[in-house]
Amino acid sequence: MNESVNIKRSPIVLIRTLVFIEIMGFIAYAIAAQLDHYKYEIYSGLSLPDILSYQSAKILFLSIAQFTLTIYAFLRWYYESYTMRPRSISHQRGVFFKKNKTTPLQKTMSLTITSGPIGKMLHYGSVHIENGDSNNSIVLSDISRPGQQLKTLEKLVAGTNNRFSGAPNVARLISEDEHDKLEFKSSLRFDYKTQSVNHNLEKATMKTIAAFLNSKGGHLVIGVDNSRKPLGLENDYKTLKRQNSDGFENHFTQIFNKMIGPEFRNLVKLNFKKIEGADTCVAQVIQSPRPVYLKLDDNEQFYVRTGNATTPLKLSEVESYSRSRFEKN
Repeated sequence: MNESVNIKRSPIVLIRTLVFIEIMGFIAYAIAAQLDHYKYEIYSGLSLPDILSYQSAKILFLSIAQFTLTIYAFLRWYYESYTMRPRSISHQRGVFFKKNKTTPLQKTMSLTITSGPIGKMLHYGSVHIENGDSNNSIVLSDISRPGQQLKTLEKLVAGTNNRFSGAPNVARLISEDEHDKLEFKSSLRFDYKTQSVNHNLEKATMKTIAAFLNSKGGHLVIGVDNSRKPLGLENDYKTLKRQNSDGFENHFTQIFNKMIGPEFRNLVKLNFKKIEGADTCVAQVIQSPRPVYLKLDDNEQFYVRTGNATTPLKLSEVESYSRSRFEKN
């Protein structure tokens, strides 16, 4: 499934809202009837007595109020929708102030349906998409035929396992020069010049990852220098509590979540391979469906790939780039 699917909330939601408006209107009218003398004083203070009678003014006011609320209820229902894509689902809503929340789909997500007796009879209900984190959860509330939409979602979530095009061929990668979808890093955090940990190297790695996410994806090979000589990960391992590939991936995930965000972690897969007897790590990166900002020293920066370089964009350039790159998705 490569195309997006747009889902509207059930028309029952609109009908339910209109019934609620009618009930509240009746209650408001009953309360207002007890304050008739105040309403007449307001009416008398206006220029309406020369145009409309008191009874006609009341009918006109109630009609305008009901019409306005009905139009607002319809527009609110009309502009609210959910869009399912191969790697994410978004919720659009708002009449005057538009809001859009995008949630990435992950293989660990649980999908459940809730529907009351009336919902089962009229074929509507809610689909809950949860991942143990409220920021990465979303509810498709009161949609038509939720069972059918659940099957589509299950295919999308299952498809997150197959987004990476197999295990990378490291020997082939290091035979190439760096380009817009390939870069080499000698290490993740071990500085060969100072023979110590250098956190700026971690930042440089995350810059490249963010640039791949904002561009067309790519491969970052860690443990290979710019001359394509395998250096291995042993020196990185020695700086970690768990001195192996598991400790390396755990540390990578920690700095990734801090600098880029856990919601994008499912777009990056680490592969550990031996080249000439040395461990190397290939980070496979899939292009992100929405902009990715790198958090550095309390600032957010935006990076893209331009040729074989990682390039920061100015704020004015980010807006133009985002329109051309992300609105297509």
